[in-house]
Amino acid sequence: MRRFFKITGLIVLLACLVPTGFWIAAQMRERQPASALKPENGQFVETAGGRIHVSVWGAPDALPVLMTHGMAAWGGLWEDTAQQLAGRGYRVIAMDLAPFGFSDRSDGDFSRSHQAERLNQLAQALKLEDYILVGHSYGGGVALEAAVRDSERMAGLVLICPVIKLIDGSFDPASEKVPAVLSLPVVTDMLVASTIGNPLLTGILTKRFMHRKEGLGDRDVAILQRPMPREGNGKAMIAWLKQFLTEGTAPLSRHREAVAGLDLPVTLIWGEEDTVTPIALGEELAAIMAPQAFHRLKNTGHMPQLEDRETFGRILGDALDALILSSGTVESR
Repeated sequence: MRRFFKITGLIVLLACLVPTGFWIAAQMRERQPASALKPENGQFVETAGGRIHVSVWGAPDALPVLMTHGMAAWGGLWEDTAQQLAGRGYRVIAMDLAPFGFSDRSDGDFSRSHQAERLNQLAQALKLEDYILVGHSYGGGVALEAAVRDSERMAGLVLICPVIKLIDGSFDPASEKVPAVLSLPVVTDMLVASTIGNPLLTGILTKRFMHRKEGLGDRDVAILQRPMPREGNGKAMIAWLKQFLTEGTAPLSRHREAVAGLDLPVTLIWGEEDTVTPIALGEELAAIMAPQAFHRLKNTGHMPQLEDRETFGRILGDALDALILSSGTVESR
């Protein structure tokens, strides 16, 4: 019996020490400013709502494509896709949605409506006209919100496995609650440091979003880890998560009537094996939006840009060409 209690005590001790160790490591790691971590092709753009970081590929006079990313990613993860699009005559501008990446996050507002406002302010600051907006996963919800709110500068919209969370008249905002554990500051800090903020788990956690897990390479993991040393990273992640879980009725893009009223050519791209945003949600969205095209990718999950880079890049490039032609921005490509 005494041996049992010793073993139990050791397990409890380790359960306390391991998260504490990850938390201490995070405190020591998260000390660098965004300016010291940005990539070579990164630029900071001053907007009415703060400084936005973008990664840029392609000729300055090429047709502009503004891209958003998913949870815990940043613009740099679009690199392979962006290179393909640049080769087809597009200028790709991949923005970092705060708190991810290197954009300003000092105001602490990571709501979908505010993210959309940041996006539209970025387009204004860059003087983008007739651009195509491309949004993936969490960034797909932000992209749709931005389009619903102000699509005047846009020539088209591409949504890739977007996280929309549509609601109807029976929706009760009180049903969206922050888990009790996220109300305990010390516990929450350790939880984030041990999971999403833990470099040792970057690859493992990312693969949980993928069907073809072999698509994730070491370079992708390194890209995802690049912002982790940014000062205040863990605290910002916690603030974002709380707001993401309790979006309520404020985002226009959660309302079917607002989405149905969007007057903009739209293309949907979805992995048939997506378990994060199942393709049934894509079918529901298509019934509401009547997209110009709906590309269903076989044997592909939530991250097609990593799972089948060549095929996805070709499909996205063709979709951009079609949207440009239908919008009348140019007569031919």
